[in-house]
Amino acid sequence: MTVAKKKPAKAAPDLSHERICELALELIDKDGLEEFSTRKLGRLLGCEAMAIYWYYPSKDALLDAVVDRLMSSVGTALAEKQSDDWIATMRALAHAYRQVAHDHPKAFPLLATRRFASEGTFAFLDRLFELAHEQGIDEKTTARFYRVISSYCSGFALSELAGPRGPQDPRTAALRKRFPRAAAVSEWLDTKRLDEIFAFGLEVQLEALAAAVHAARRGHAR
Repeated sequence: MTVAKKKPAKAAPDLSHERICELALELIDKDGLEEFSTRKLGRLLGCEAMAIYWYYPSKDALLDAVVDRLMSSVGTALAEKQSDDWIATMRALAHAYRQVAHDHPKAFPLLATRRFASEGTFAFLDRLFELAHEQGIDEKTTARFYRVISSYCSGFALSELAGPRGPQDPRTAALRKRFPRAAAVSEWLDTKRLDEIFAFGLEVQLEALAAAVHAARRGHAR
């Protein structure tokens, strides 16, 4: 006896790539990445989970689309750069990237942990690296500073999302009494100073980048 194969669910008429991606991000924002599933997303969309695969061939492909959506605001900051000052553009991009973590704390780990492999992220990287090329920055220097600065931004944002214990925490208060030097420095690590600390670390790296480019240009001029 031959058993007929089950056909995949047909695509619902009111579904689209945009709507699926939008609601996927909303679901991740609400429940977190670990709780996300296409089955839950299907219920939210009012369709069978299999219908989603008419638009995205796999869950990974859908998460890549969510990454593109999260990166859209950073890409906008690059596309709308208001100045020929490329260091200012890099600064704006770094702050826009960190803002994604503030706007989408449960979804941000997608950016920090998934390799950029979608068309949207490749297009962003191509524009970013073209900016470096326009400044006469060679590929090796571009790669080095991209890794360093992007890792700094991702690590800093993930550290913020970890939610360290505040000074009101009983255990923290007891440890501060035992370790006064750590307590003294910790006052400057308070969450209300994170904007200042992030800016400080970013400027150190941008200054190093500007200096490396200046040195390279001087070398070429000789």
